[in-house]
Amino acid sequence: MKRSITQWLASGLLAALPVAVAAETPPAATAHIEEARDFQALGRVAAEHGVPILLMIASEDCTYCEQLEEEVLAPMRLAGADPREVLLRKLTIESPGAVRDFQGQAIDAGAMAERFHYSVTPTIYLLDAEGHELVPPIPGYTSPDFYPAYLDQAIAAASQLLQRKG
Repeated sequence: MKRSITQWLASGLLAALPVAVAAETPPAATAHIEEARDFQALGRVAAEHGVPILLMIASEDCTYCEQLEEEVLAPMRLAGADPREVLLRKLTIESPGAVRDFQGQAIDAGAMAERFHYSVTPTIYLLDAEGHELVPPIPGYTSPDFYPAYLDQAIAAASQLLQRKG
């Protein structure tokens, strides 16, 4: 049975999960969402699994980015959402070095983020395997109260669009 983020949070199971996993996994690994470095390869994985890419545009000094990652995205990953339902990645705009875009070209991380026309960090994008937005972006983050429900709806809508495309 597939459970939504809000169901995991409501049941209390998700809140206990990081504690149980932390005993077996170094603490840094429990709250880490992988940095996107090769979007072309990420697109291939998304196409192979038939899932959208959830990309968080983040900034190094963004407290809200850290909160979103720790309170919502990391628990999603630990609950098994990645890669069954969505591929969770972040793009930190100040990341040094180049990233590979969806066409395989090397580009600065900040320039890659600019392609999405974000206005605040964090901003969540749900993308198809070619990097096209499937649903409107979700800008900002204030608390985990309603955010998981909005994210569930966006992921479900993006997944439905991918199924119709496929």
